[in-house]
Amino acid sequence: MGVRAQQKERTRRTLIEAAFSQLSAERSFASLSLREIAREAGIAPTSFYRHFKDVDEL
Repeated sequence: MGVRAQQKERTRRTLIEAAFSQLSAERSFASLSLREIAREAGIAPTSFYRHFKDVDEL
């Protein structure tokens, strides 16, 4: 796997982990916003779309 592919995979994993870290007993996945997930992952919201089509694909 090339360097770019590895970086992309790391970013995808970071986004998934960011989404899960926002979940709690009171908060469902459907209530998460793309901006919240991107902020938690440390990326720009527009960069999210390089890795996933939308929040549902995440």
